[in-house]
Amino acid sequence: MRIQRIALVIASAAGLAACGAATPSRTSSPTGSPTSSPASTSGSVVATPSPTPTRSSFMPLLVAFDNKNAVLMLASGQTTGPMPSGPIVGGDGTLTISSPLGGRMIGTDGRPGWSSGPVSIVAVSSDGTLTTLEKNVAGSPSVVGRDDGQAWAWAVQTNSPACGSSTRAAFDIYTDDGNGARKIGSASFGAGVTQVSLVAWTAAGIVAQGDNGCGGPADPSTLSISPAILINPATGAATGLAARIGTDCNFEDIVDDGTIACSLDGSAPAIRVIAPNGTQTNYKVSGLTSRRCINGGVQLSPDASFAAVSISCPGTATGTRLVLLDLASGHVVAVTGASDLAPTLWTPDDILIATEFGADKTYSVATSGMATLINATYGAQTAVG
Repeated sequence: MRIQRIALVIASAAGLAACGAATPSRTSSPTGSPTSSPASTSGSVVATPSPTPTRSSFMPLLVAFDNKNAVLMLASGQTTGPMPSGPIVGGDGTLTISSPLGGRMIGTDGRPGWSSGPVSIVAVSSDGTLTTLEKNVAGSPSVVGRDDGQAWAWAVQTNSPACGSSTRAAFDIYTDDGNGARKIGSASFGAGVTQVSLVAWTAAGIVAQGDNGCGGPADPSTLSISPAILINPATGAATGLAARIGTDCNFEDIVDDGTIACSLDGSAPAIRVIAPNGTQTNYKVSGLTSRRCINGGVQLSPDASFAAVSISCPGTATGTRLVLLDLASGHVVAVTGASDLAPTLWTPDDILIATEFGADKTYSVATSGMATLINATYGAQTAVG
């Protein structure tokens, strides 16, 4: 298994282009405050988020790379040791890492190369220790850790349609809070989806996203928008998010209070933020001429005050610029102190970790927009394998 970095396209260093204020539209005033009634969305469309838990004090763990080595790195930039021996680098690795799990990371282990046998779901600690969370899980599970690190979930597809099939991509979803695994329910996506993956678990719920690989190497997905489903971890109830975020918007992120970010394409590319009450606000950002310009996704801060987005449009020579959207005012905060950055994750205390992969460097970014180098050797990421 080869090293696979997260899907970021970093242009050559070109310096940050100047950027002004974002332009909120649709249901917000120039200051970003809602001025119209919430979008016509039934209260039953999305389950009420669970009470927001007290913010944990853990420091997230990341994986990081230079040209040759893979290490574990805290969000402070401190490396804590090499990756567990032999699982990723070189040849038939068996370990993949899917996401942070509080102060650890979660993934799967035990399947060499591209074999189809069962795997274990494992947690990786900062010292490189692997802890088995679930044994003998069949079906290429998609795994995600809950933000507080106290539980995990995985999806197992029960139907994987071929390209062009009209059948639905169905999956079962399981959770475990350390007291034993339980199946909480089943769900399915409509025609066109061939692959299901879990992408988030916050207090608002578990999000599954559907995609396909039917378009070839240049454009692997034939879907204009990848549909997303919100799953209630207590009841297993699954609800499509299209009615809440819009059928024209691609899910990007969700935080504990239920705020969602998605990206619009078409004639008016923008970032849409949907408040817990359903109010939609569109933010136009200079240089965002297509959803394909979004480099590394849109990431909401834990308190839903800011959204981080890195813009790098294919086929242009304008470089990459990282900006923070102040969601209350609608203003763009241009990140200074480094260039060609893409967001990696927000810490629980609203510090953005960003990565310059072209130079294998990691930065912390304050909400003021100032980037500070925290590791000059390794570029951090949240998943590998």
